[in-house]
Amino acid sequence: MTLLDTLVEQAIESELFTSPRIDADLARFLAEQTDALKALARRTADGEFDRVYFVGGGGSLANMVSGQYLVDRFGGAAATALPSYELTWRDPAALGPRSIVFLASYSGATEDTLAAMRYANAKGAHTVALARRRPSPMATEASQLIDYDSAALYDLPLAAVTIFAAELARLTGSPRADEAIALLADLERLPEVLGRVYRDAQAPALEQARELLSANLLYCVAAGPLAGLAYKFALTVFMENIRVHGSFIESGELRHGPVEAFERQRPDMVFLLGTDESRAMTERAIAISRQAGARTLVLDANDYPAVHPLLTPFVLLIPLQWFTVYSALLRGITDLDERVFMGHRVLATGPDATWP
Repeated sequence: MTLLDTLVEQAIESELFTSPRIDADLARFLAEQTDALKALARRTADGEFDRVYFVGGGGSLANMVSGQYLVDRFGGAAATALPSYELTWRDPAALGPRSIVFLASYSGATEDTLAAMRYANAKGAHTVALARRRPSPMATEASQLIDYDSAALYDLPLAAVTIFAAELARLTGSPRADEAIALLADLERLPEVLGRVYRDAQAPALEQARELLSANLLYCVAAGPLAGLAYKFALTVFMENIRVHGSFIESGELRHGPVEAFERQRPDMVFLLGTDESRAMTERAIAISRQAGARTLVLDANDYPAVHPLLTPFVLLIPLQWFTVYSALLRGITDLDERVFMGHRVLATGPDATWP
């Protein structure tokens, strides 16, 4: 066994690398929490709540952005996704007893998300903490806890808001209720699919990481349901774990400014290509980037088992994680769970905030 093989075996046990266990973790989450999430959708459909806020920070904001995307698509309530402190700064007039606020925090003690939850509580909103099961301020103080005993801080909160949005559409007779029902059915079989993707995605990831080993900035480009995942990797994972600069570009926005930099720069770009309505635009973004000489990695949902287009973020997370693992290891970063600043209270304030 080579040194790299040994490091990969260690990485498989790390907290960051959730893909090796995501099939079992997602199956357990669906069994344990689906009824509670559908009950929240029922209360919303029955008129108890008329506005939904999705709130989080860092990687946890990414799945909350997808929550708004899904509710906007299916209907049933007005939806807004916000960074955690933005909820308090914006002070929305509509936030109150008829609001339901989903707040994602892996630790349950993220400074800005904890502040947002307390702010929403004070406004009389029904707060739903999406947090890992452990003693934490958010678990204690939220109106309701949807917990998950897993490191999958992207997949499981995303599953939660997906169930809520799809069930809300079904209950309210949305014009897209049939699509929502199909989405829920595909979600039930997703754990098995993700297990296959995990096994298939490793082999190409090492070569992909080698091809971009000299990159010191990685753009992550996507649109539609994959935009949240691209945001997560560009603005958290690439910088946290590979320790290179990263930036997110929405596929259609590449033409509105970023493309001009190609006249003097040859960027390194990771594209997430979905199977939804945004696919053609992302393909156009890939073509113009390659014509300009960019080094590109394209992760195409069509290369993996077919799932509902709105579930492609679950699928493409796995090759992205494999790429990140190999990219970090090849750069000599062998402890994937350690952070330089985050988690050491260097950036946190308040007696009960432990993160970032």
